[in-house]
This record gives sequence, C-alpha cells and structure tokens, in this order.
Amino acid sequence: MNLSTEEKAYWVALVQFRSFGAVRMSRLMRHFGSGKRAFTSSAGELVEAGIEPQIASRFLQERIHIDPEALMRELEIHGVQAVTLMDDIYPPLLKEIYDAPAVLFLRGRLPDPGKRHIAVVGSRKASAYGIQVTQEMVTALSKAGVVIVSGLAYGIDAIAHDTTLSTDGTTIAVLGSGVDDKSIYPSQNRALASRILASGGALISEFPLGTNPLKQHFPFRNRIIAGIANGTLVVEAALKSGSLITARCALESGRDVYAVPGSIHSETSQGPHNLIKLGATPVTCAQDLFGLEDVPAPVEHSYQPRGEEETALWNRLTTSPIHIDELIRATQLPPHKAGSTLTMLEIKGAVRHHGGNFYSRA
Repeated sequence: MNLSTEEKAYWVALVQFRSFGAVRMSRLMRHFGSGKRAFTSSAGELVEAGIEPQIASRFLQERIHIDPEALMRELEIHGVQAVTLMDDIYPPLLKEIYDAPAVLFLRGRLPDPGKRHIAVVGSRKASAYGIQVTQEMVTALSKAGVVIVSGLAYGIDAIAHDTTLSTDGTTIAVLGSGVDDKSIYPSQNRALASRILASGGALISEFPLGTNPLKQHFPFRNRIIAGIANGTLVVEAALKSGSLITARCALESGRDVYAVPGSIHSETSQGPHNLIKLGATPVTCAQDLFGLEDVPAPVEHSYQPRGEEETALWNRLTTSPIHIDELIRATQLPPHKAGSTLTMLEIKGAVRHHGGNFYSRA
C-alpha cells in the first residue's frame, strides 16, 4: 500500500508541528484514519483523539502557517522523498518498534530490506584501536553484503560509513537534523554524505527539511539507528555516551547488541565492557556477529621483511597500533632510521600509519 500524494502531504504537514511525534501521530491516525482529517480537525476533535488540550490549541495556531502542497514542492526541489508508515518501502524492521516515526524523510535509496543490517556506533573521539577495529569489522561485513547503518557523526560513525564506501558496500546515515544539504551535521561530513548518496546509499531522518541538529534530537535519531538494524555493534563508548542509548534502544526492540572489548584502562572501553556485563555479545572479529559464516576470515599478512631494520621493526609490530617511540626503544634503532624504515614499509603496503606516530601491520 502507498498513500496518495494528497494524503501524504497532510502527513508531512502534521509532523511539521514538532509536538506531533511518533506517539501522538499514532493516536491521530487511529482516531481519524486520515492525515487530511487529522490536519483539518477542530481542537475538540483533537482532544477526543488523545491530544492534550494545550497542544491541540497550539497546533491550531500554528496550522495556519503550514501549507501541505508547498511542503511537497519543497521536498521535490531538494530531491527528498517522504516515506510514511503506510508506504511499502518503509523499513520493515523499523516499523516493529513501538514509537516508529510516522514519516521518514529520505534522500537516496533504501537497500533491499531482505539484506542483513548492522548498526555500527561508537565514540566521536575514536582511538587508533577503535579506528582499526571499525575498519577491519566493517570491511568484512560490507564484503559479505551486510548493510552498515550509522549516524554520520565524527569518529566511529564516519569511519564506518567511509570504510563501507571504500569496499563498494551499502550504508545508511541516520541524521538528527534535516536531510537537506544545509542541515546536515556535522558540516564537515557533508562530503561524506554526498559520497553515500552517489554510491547508492541513503540519508534518512524523521526531522523535516531545515531542522537544525539540536542536542535533544539525537536520542530520537539513535532509536532509528537501532530500529532499522538487525543488531547494533558498539566499538568504543564512554559510560555516558549516545552510543549506549542506541544499544539500549536495540535491547528494548529485541535486537542483538554486540560490544568490542578493549583495555580496562581505557575510558572509551568502559561502555562496551558494561554492555558485556549486562549481556551483550563480546566480539573480536566480524564472524562473531549474527553467527555469520559467509564473512571472510582475517588473512595473515604475507609480507616478508628485508634487511635488519625491516626485520627488527616487523617483529615488534602487531595489528594493534604502537607508537614509534616504543618501537625505537624495543629495536634500539636510531630515530631517523626507524622513521625512514617505517615510511618504506608503509609505501610497500605492509604497515599502516594511524596518525600521531602510531603504526601497525596493515
């Protein structure tokens, strides 16, 4: 089933009034059975539908400034599609949560709902370890055809999207703002958003065009990230982190939650460790998620070092980032020799530089 263009316009008009969130929209549709009837109703009828009197009164005051047809024209100008709960392409997993958004604003294309979806979330201040883990797991999942869902934020989110794109995979970014170019947050990730769209992915939000990324929007955004996915993977997160809100939403929706363990001394490992204590599945490789048997196992690097300097450094390097000072102490190589040898190993594709003079085997 799909709503008519006229009826859809009234759904879009209703959600312009921010007090008509998922729960109140559900009440309106149960009572009126039509967006047009709900939009044109009297204050008394709204109260009968379960809307609080003061909110009903405020809606009638604001309604005169809302033009359903003009809203639809604006969506078309921005290349945005309104997807309602009544539309066939509405994500079926998201429809299952108790407070599913009445309207999703979509740019791009939603992937095949039959594909497995995994939400990958974590700290905005990702460590070298978190970056490496995210890249390794997302690469394996993406190559196995899993859709990667995240929130376009700094840190783990952006790395998850970027890694998916680099492996020609499919990714969905869920925003806490409007999906129009000017509203995308953070602004530094607008180029990443464009790449997601160019690759056949999607940007989605329950917030209308022009909505600023207010702090209170992100918990709502997080429930969509969790709701649209089969499971949520938390890579790094402090104890008070939005990523843990996403994990809690996943649990409340009966979805799997996975957590990457890390150092007991790392602040950003406290969140995943606490989730594991509460019953989340600890994961150390992509194969641990969903019990995926078709995810390729990590392959040991076949590089063979040449010369004494390369051999000394190679024997000290692991897949976990190590600072160059530690490598110099361990190998007793002169700093200039260690630096030039690491650069050569990086050129050969054997070593990865994580920034900040941290190195690991590629």
